[in-house]
Amino acid sequence: MGVTNFAYYLAKNGVRYSDGSANGLVHKTFEAIQYYLLKASNELAKELGACSKFDETTYSKGLLPIDTYKREVDDFCEEPLHYFWETLRTDIREFGLRNSTLTALMPCETSSQITNSTNGIEPPRGYVSVKASKDGVMKQVVPEYTELKDDYELLWDIPSNDGYLQLTGIMQKFVDQSISANTNYDPANFPGEKVPMKLLLKDLLTAYKYGVKTLYYHNTRDGATDQHDDMGCESGACKL
Repeated sequence: MGVTNFAYYLAKNGVRYSDGSANGLVHKTFEAIQYYLLKASNELAKELGACSKFDETTYSKGLLPIDTYKREVDDFCEEPLHYFWETLRTDIREFGLRNSTLTALMPCETSSQITNSTNGIEPPRGYVSVKASKDGVMKQVVPEYTELKDDYELLWDIPSNDGYLQLTGIMQKFVDQSISANTNYDPANFPGEKVPMKLLLKDLLTAYKYGVKTLYYHNTRDGATDQHDDMGCESGACKL
């Protein structure tokens, strides 16, 4: 399972990527997602048996994502856990899980066009995006534009990747696979329109510090209109 329309979710709740205001909400939301997925998989295991080779997973040892996250996340998110994790841990050790892993966050670029959602966990580049793919060209407006225009935080208005990486670290506390997380840079904001290598390295190390397992793209703004070109990928793994 994954997540899409995240930017819309933040806008609806009046919180932002950049200033820490979304941290508590994101912690509560992703805790609920992972808890109930694990609980459902455990109930299926009680009925149908655990997945093949469950004994080789860390879950079989009673280890949950909340046990292995980077504790630096606690420095910027003090939200407590709200569910019965110890009871669930006991049930998982006794009955297992029907699924070896349960969550991964994918880009959802193509799928977002079908569902008219904002891409995965990404902030929108504009209120209207012109998206070109092998299937044609289409314009897409962010959900509830009229009501929420002032609540959306657009990608190139965000001053740094810091807040976004914090949110990704919070998500990774609960996501048991990886996250297609991106970093973004506008060369116009730097001397000579060159993004400093030390900034790229800082963001890479920050992502590692927060326990983020993967990064997807390191995007730079090219000064053209904010269009998305999506030709898909051979494996189909980039799609929901």
